[in-house]
Amino acid sequence: MLMVASKSITYQKIDHAKIHELEDRHAWIVEPIFRASASVSKMPFYRYISQLRSPLEFKPVATQLYFHSATFPKVMGLMLGLTPFSQNYMMPFYAKHAFGEADHHQMLLEWMLRHGLLSNPEEIDSTIVAVETNACINLAYRLAAEQDRDKWLVTINSGIERCSNDFFKAVAPKMHEIGAGDAYFDVHVEADEHHSIMGLDFIEAQDASSARAQQLLAKALEGIALWADMLHSWIGMDYHPRFNLDGSLVDLRCH
Repeated sequence: MLMVASKSITYQKIDHAKIHELEDRHAWIVEPIFRASASVSKMPFYRYISQLRSPLEFKPVATQLYFHSATFPKVMGLMLGLTPFSQNYMMPFYAKHAFGEADHHQMLLEWMLRHGLLSNPEEIDSTIVAVETNACINLAYRLAAEQDRDKWLVTINSGIERCSNDFFKAVAPKMHEIGAGDAYFDVHVEADEHHSIMGLDFIEAQDASSARAQQLLAKALEGIALWADMLHSWIGMDYHPRFNLDGSLVDLRCH
């Protein structure tokens, strides 16, 4: 497997006034997503992160995360490639996101090799990708094929990227605490926060009670549920939260 140098991506800062304006304009989707993602950040996976004492304990997470990280920019590339001519203005948006993510899996692989999680680069290929990891990835493939711009934005950018930001906000400082800090974890704290906000500017405003708003919201919450399923599968837990349309936790099935 070829090892390549990682690039440095700088994300444009969005001023707080702009962030508040976007959140107010799209409160119909932002508030439920924030409520659901806040619930996920309090679930058992985060207790596991808080108790890490060695990077080696992170191996079952890191090896699965590698495949999620490697597949995500490919899906974004598909979204870019299938963009209809009527939405050509979206192409820079998709392209920048894909470019920003394109080498992150390589950064993670280098971190795993450096800290002894893998003995050689080829070892990662023996990983059996979890059903839940594939389910989260496959949702993005379905959305790219469907080419419903707003459904993509509320699910991937507003929902999953916010949950990803919560993940890295917990993992990045923990890695520094145990002597394994790395740019891979640190960059996602900035990058995913940027991605979770920037998509809002392209979403059409909706009447919260409309069928369209309900459809978009349900898909965004589906993405958050699949993300939570995936995180817990990485630590061997069969844990499947589901959400009401207001973002509150409705049914926790834990075995």
